[in-house]
Amino acid sequence: MKKHKTNCDVLLVECDKDLAKLIETKLKEYNHKVNIANDSIEFYQSIQHPPEVILLSMEIHNSEQSSVELFKYIMSETKINSKVIIYSVHDKKPWINEIFKIGQYHIYGDITDYSPDKLVSSTNNSFTVQKQEADILNLQIENIFLKKRLVQSHPFIGESDKITRVKNQLVKMANADEDVFLIGETGTGKEVAAYFYYLNSKRFSKAFQTVNCSALTENLIESELFGHVKGSFTSADKSKTGLFERCNGGTLFLDEITNLSLGAQAKILRAIENQEIQVVGGESKKVDTKLIFASNSPLNHLRRPDVFRKDLFYRIEGNIIELPNLIDRDKDIVLLMNHFLTSLSPGNIDDDYYNLSDLIDLIMSYSWPGNVRELKNFCKSVLLNESRVSNALIKKHLEKKITHHDTSNDLPMGKYLYKDNLKDGVSCFERDYLLHHLNKNNWQISKTADNIGIERTTLYKKMKLYNLCQK
Repeated sequence: MKKHKTNCDVLLVECDKDLAKLIETKLKEYNHKVNIANDSIEFYQSIQHPPEVILLSMEIHNSEQSSVELFKYIMSETKINSKVIIYSVHDKKPWINEIFKIGQYHIYGDITDYSPDKLVSSTNNSFTVQKQEADILNLQIENIFLKKRLVQSHPFIGESDKITRVKNQLVKMANADEDVFLIGETGTGKEVAAYFYYLNSKRFSKAFQTVNCSALTENLIESELFGHVKGSFTSADKSKTGLFERCNGGTLFLDEITNLSLGAQAKILRAIENQEIQVVGGESKKVDTKLIFASNSPLNHLRRPDVFRKDLFYRIEGNIIELPNLIDRDKDIVLLMNHFLTSLSPGNIDDDYYNLSDLIDLIMSYSWPGNVRELKNFCKSVLLNESRVSNALIKKHLEKKITHHDTSNDLPMGKYLYKDNLKDGVSCFERDYLLHHLNKNNWQISKTADNIGIERTTLYKKMKLYNLCQK
């Protein structure tokens, strides 16, 4: 007798013991494990451990319940996820309509259609479907847990209008399966935004890789991205699969994209437009890799042809998403600070004296030039240096930080000097300058305007321009 690898738990409900034995023998040829129930009592005993497939005969005699009643129970009991095959050795048309009203099934209705071999074939097919459904369910459960872990490790916290707009843009791009270009100053959360895009994309659970382009040397860029074959250059002692190919079907996050050479950018453009890469020293390969670009350069800097290829820029210009600075995200600062103090805390926060809402004016009076990254490091410093964290201690550390920021000769100037053009540098300084004096004068507009030597209407215009308002 030939044995097959198929291994399915089958419950055979059949009152004819000879027929049951015949069907059992056929099923065991396929290595199925068979449990036989000759009446409804044995059925209820066996169903306590639901099988993958149930073979239910319509001719159950000398039984407390009919086959139709047993089928009703199977279909109504949520813990039973078995595939059901109903068969009849005789022509029993009356019960067919009754069965139809109860639920889905595979049925053999009369003597000309019925045979043990057909039952076995249907059992095999049902078991295959059952396994596929189980695999899909397990994959769905795995994805839920994966998403939960991803959200926990890279939470995208914020409820301000600006960050809500960013989230909506990311979801829209992800649903459309579009490449996306994230622009924002250092520390604004481009990596968190990239994970949020991935979380909402159709490619979630597929490959996701991050590469910091600034860490790649000019000689290694093309090899890392597109791969190489053995012997294609001096140190290529073995072939290597590039990131594009490893992320085929998934997503590749290219951080600090402007650090790539113009030649490498041209190859990326080819990969986007033709879904094709050129392996160093090898053949062209088709790839389906979705790209997330990121840069801390301002938009006008990216338009420079010596920094970013025009054709690549024009290809993704419509998919640019700009991340706001932390100071422009209103009360998100408080939400983020609460998150960091809670998630990084070793347990030394005193709930009785900890309420950041009471400190919101002080928190918002600082410009947070390092954005979310600076805020996180500040919270970490407070937690490390205090045995018990309270509002009073947070205030002490924050006032010290603000004082140091105001009196330092290097940090403020560096913030403005490292802007790529004069207009951005002047705007950044003017905003900080106005915010400082508005706080100093308790947001009295006339007094602030007099003290800094401008008209009150001019101050109002600049406050509107820089979105300055008392928190």
